[in-house]
Amino acid sequence: RKRTKQQHRRRLLSLASKSAQHKETMVLRKLALVVLAALTAPSAAFVSPVVLSAKCVTTRDSDRDTTTAIQMSKQAEYGTSLDLPGSYVKCGKCQTCFAVAKEDLGNGRGRRLGCSVCGHSWFQSKDRLMTVRDGYELIDLPDRDKERIELNKQEGKNPGFTGDAKLYVGNIAFECHEEDVFRLFESVGTVGEVSLVRDNEGKNRGFGFVTMRTKEGGQKAMDELNGANVRGRNIAVRESTN
Repeated sequence: RKRTKQQHRRRLLSLASKSAQHKETMVLRKLALVVLAALTAPSAAFVSPVVLSAKCVTTRDSDRDTTTAIQMSKQAEYGTSLDLPGSYVKCGKCQTCFAVAKEDLGNGRGRRLGCSVCGHSWFQSKDRLMTVRDGYELIDLPDRDKERIELNKQEGKNPGFTGDAKLYVGNIAFECHEEDVFRLFESVGTVGEVSLVRDNEGKNRGFGFVTMRTKEGGQKAMDELNGANVRGRNIAVRESTN
């Protein structure tokens, strides 16, 4: 018997409805499998964060320690009853680093860590641990860096914010250390970061970068410190293009 056009149309709509229902059922089944897989997956990645106390990585030369821009931390036993490990991790928010040994990350492929400085947490895998290079060592995180990060949190800035004005500083005496440069620039404004460029042996190469917290502080530093005599050499201060 021949179907009328209306009956044929109803038949097509019925087939389309059944097809849609079938696809929806398959999607729901796939979602159920995904949820089941997540519930039954190993729990190594969901361990409560390990909170560590702050330390930092520094270079050392023959007569004094000099702190780089790299921050560090350690567990309570490291540096006292236990030797400091040669590996560390870095917080992706405030850039603070933490001294961590592979065995601190549990029996799985890693575990979740928490930054005691800014509160950020992340999953840290064992194969992504960083190694402390030759010529560097671990020391306490300077109080000024802790204060900067805390100020950033209070002002709603990124915890790793160092400043709005990055300056190039050239013709630096080879005897200078980061602390010397920090104190000089601190006399004209708030300093966010000082980093002297060093060679593979950790020696100062005669130039570096200073980040002032505000643009006004950066301009004042260029106006007042360009040509200043530091340890017998007149430094050059200008806006960084790096």
